[in-house]
Amino acid sequence: MRRYLLMAVFSAVLVAWIPFETAADEKKDEQKIRFGGDLRGRFEGFWFGEDETGSHKKDRLRIRYRLRLDAKATINDHAALALRVGSGESDNRSGNQSLGRPEDFGPNAFVIRRAYLVLMPFAKGEIPNQDGKWTIEFGRVPIPFVWKNGKDIMILDHDLNPSGVSTKFNMSVDDVASVFANVGYFVIREESSVRDPYFGGVQGGVEGKFSDEAKAGVRGSWFHLENLDADFIERGASGEGSVTGSGGNISDGLTGSVDGGSLSVLETQAFVKVGLAEGLPVTAFGGYSGNLDAEPSDTFTVGKENMAYNFGVEVGDKKKTIKFGVAWYHVEANAFPSQFIDSDLLDGHTNRKGVMVYGDRQVFKGTDFGFKLFASDAIKDDLPGFEDSVENSERTRLQVDLVYKF
Repeated sequence: MRRYLLMAVFSAVLVAWIPFETAADEKKDEQKIRFGGDLRGRFEGFWFGEDETGSHKKDRLRIRYRLRLDAKATINDHAALALRVGSGESDNRSGNQSLGRPEDFGPNAFVIRRAYLVLMPFAKGEIPNQDGKWTIEFGRVPIPFVWKNGKDIMILDHDLNPSGVSTKFNMSVDDVASVFANVGYFVIREESSVRDPYFGGVQGGVEGKFSDEAKAGVRGSWFHLENLDADFIERGASGEGSVTGSGGNISDGLTGSVDGGSLSVLETQAFVKVGLAEGLPVTAFGGYSGNLDAEPSDTFTVGKENMAYNFGVEVGDKKKTIKFGVAWYHVEANAFPSQFIDSDLLDGHTNRKGVMVYGDRQVFKGTDFGFKLFASDAIKDDLPGFEDSVENSERTRLQVDLVYKF
């Protein structure tokens, strides 16, 4: 009850903050609506080795597509609406559709991916007398806790669009640095008889520009999940009942209880970018996270398995030359709920490690070609407690994409 009361007070303060326009100040401009989107074609191949369970899944090739349509309507200087509809059904981390599915030329689903209100306490979101912006988003919103410096996909899939409220703030300091902060509160599942399980997060960071050819940045995040139940734990452990493929958490290790509970995760990422020559920047990046509430499993006699880390390097520019990168990821069983792990990198599983090699090139304006090669395996392959994440973990996955943006 107190949580909802605080949200109501916050909303009232926000409304009071926004200056109301008088009839004399009202502009007669027509509503501005912008449209965009992208269509991606993908060839994907899977090659499996025999894992510790003795399984050797059959190799597989497939062709897929993903279509997304975006619209943004400017209501006034303090509010806008944003919408994304796209291919896909109930998968929370992918809008991909495979050719030949459903069978007999059955239709593919087209669903709402994002639908949210953008509130701007200051006109157009711009902070007065400062080089900065502040916006608040409500509805089904983009995940606010990721950035585009390196491949930031260690514990959160970029395709997640949670339901709730978030706020984003950034501001330049003395033209050499900028600070940013992101806060979010999202409902994981609506419950009628008990308190809703939720996912909250606070993130802050700084980016500094040392010259035209050198910059660096660091961020820190605190994520908290509360009111988790036994069904959530089961979805993270085995994937049963989940809207998409997942698994790998230890049932009594993620929070210390098979019945649910809560967990907090601390995460940090950093990058350094240096321009060696025209069109040849080099970006080194890496990060670490830890689940503070993970416990050793009494059922399976294993440790906390609560850490994740990544590191990598990118070279080049996709518009001027070609961007090429290589990165390593290590995500232990209880590092994070498997339902939110990147679905391409580690197949939506924890207790996985692997290397990713990738490249991107803009071949024409609005047309990008790219590839990703993932090679992964299980971190712990002794079977008790790890069966789901070990099975089919020894695999190589190739994605070749052609993306048209409009």
